Amino acid sequence: METKARYTLIGSFVLAVTLAAFAFVYWLANSGGLADRQVFRIRFQSSVSGLLKGSSVVFNGIRVGEVVDIALNADAPKEVMVTIAVDPSTPVRDDTEVNVDFQGLTGAPVIELSGGEATAARFAAVAGEPPLLNAGTASTQSLTQSARATLTRLDKVIDDNSAALHDAIQGISTFAGVLSRNSERIDGILAGLERFAGGAKAKPGIYVLTALSGKQACKGAKHPQLVVPEPAAAMAFNSDKVIVIGTPPDNNPFDKAQFTDNIPSVVQSKLIESFENSDCFDGVTRPLDNLEPSEQLQAEIRSFALTMTPTPSATVEIAVKLVSAGGKIEGSRVFTEQTPLAAVDSPSAVAALDASFGKVAAAIVPWVADLPRAAAPAKGAKPADGADPKDDDLPKDDGPEMPEPPAAP
Repeated sequence: METKARYTLIGSFVLAVTLAAFAFVYWLANSGGLADRQVFRIRFQSSVSGLLKGSSVVFNGIRVGEVVDIALNADAPKEVMVTIAVDPSTPVRDDTEVNVDFQGLTGAPVIELSGGEATAARFAAVAGEPPLLNAGTASTQSLTQSARATLTRLDKVIDDNSAALHDAIQGISTFAGVLSRNSERIDGILAGLERFAGGAKAKPGIYVLTALSGKQACKGAKHPQLVVPEPAAAMAFNSDKVIVIGTPPDNNPFDKAQFTDNIPSVVQSKLIESFENSDCFDGVTRPLDNLEPSEQLQAEIRSFALTMTPTPSATVEIAVKLVSAGGKIEGSRVFTEQTPLAAVDSPSAVAALDASFGKVAAAIVPWVADLPRAAAPAKGAKPADGADPKDDDLPKDDGPEMPEPPAAP
């Protein structure tokens, strides 16, 4: 019996505590909390969808209370009566505006109180009933309703201007087609404007050719001074660009490659350097006005370009002739070399051109050094008959003219 008595006592205590907790929660929900609250009634003329008991009441954005009751007006079915409990210090006056707002875009609805002049009268209870606030018809317009109204107006605007919008879209489509067909021209115009404004980036890829070096072709100077004029070249090869014979590939990847000078000038410089490195001549130089007559290596660049067919390759063809100091052609020959491109880009193109030029230069230097020369007369030598050739240039003096002897009688 004592055990049953203890269980009955414990069960009764737990039940009492539970009932007390429920009563406390109910009291809080209906009386507005522990502090004093002032109760107002609000009359809404439209739906208050989403508003619940316990929803917050804010005044100028500050929470001052909560909703304690929501009920329909039996005498006016369109009206909804909402009872709120707020802090007694809240300045609610007869000109206070009432709206339903939302906490954030997706938050719960709250009742928002705002406005009111400091001189306006405060509300007072009438016949024991809480003061009554009237909400405007637009105060409960939800975000969904507002968005629906906005879309309705937008749809009307689009419907009224459908023809104009169709013409505008058609014009944009036509203009886009024109731009597409003339994209290359537009790119050229923009590039020209960029260069004109000084905003073009510096062109990358400045390249040079390589002269012969390393092993010497001669162990000592075999010939006197050699003069190397600038090679002749067709106008197409008189450029500092990489020349492409035929149709270049898409986007022309060689367009940014550039030599340090025009091709004839670069070839002249590297040929002189190659002859100097061979040690086969006493001196190698460009034509100078005060130079004594010397041998000249006259060259013509017939090809210094890339060819795309049948496979991309670099072709260098140079015709040379050695002219003696007296103007006699001692020998002439055409040197041609072709090197395939490792890849279709600027570095590979210049590397292939440099390789072809290197092979041509490696053939020209020993050919010029080993070419037999006609023997030049020694300085101050006399003709075989012993006469001094300089005497022919001087006036002859045979002495006074002698009279003829008289005839014999």
